[in-house]
Amino acid sequence: MSNYSPKLPLLIDAANGFQNNQTVLDVVSQNLKMILLTSQGERVMDPLFGVGMKRFLFEQNNEFTYSNIKAKIKKQVSQYMPYIEIEDVIFSSERNDSNISANHLLVTVKFYISATGAVSSLTVQV
Repeated sequence: MSNYSPKLPLLIDAANGFQNNQTVLDVVSQNLKMILLTSQGERVMDPLFGVGMKRFLFEQNNEFTYSNIKAKIKKQVSQYMPYIEIEDVIFSSERNDSNISANHLLVTVKFYISATGAVSSLTVQV
């Protein structure tokens, strides 16, 4: 069994000490999640790292905000994760999905890992 990196948040595991990411896809998904949720200035020694999804919390729920988020995601991924390609960024809210609560926004990033050929997606809630 491969152990690529510790799974975050850190949780105790009897076999390995801490739970670990077992596949490349797990590692890439965790790294992408860190880029999306980290605010600029929050990462030590790299003040430009991160999209900072919390920054968009009180922005208008419209296409202008979506395009700003999408551009920020693409820029950060191209700089910090050049080994993946963003295929699409999909925004879901109560405007287009009745199952989503008011004042919530789901951002789904569909991506392709060029080295392995894997296609996957990651969804975060703002």
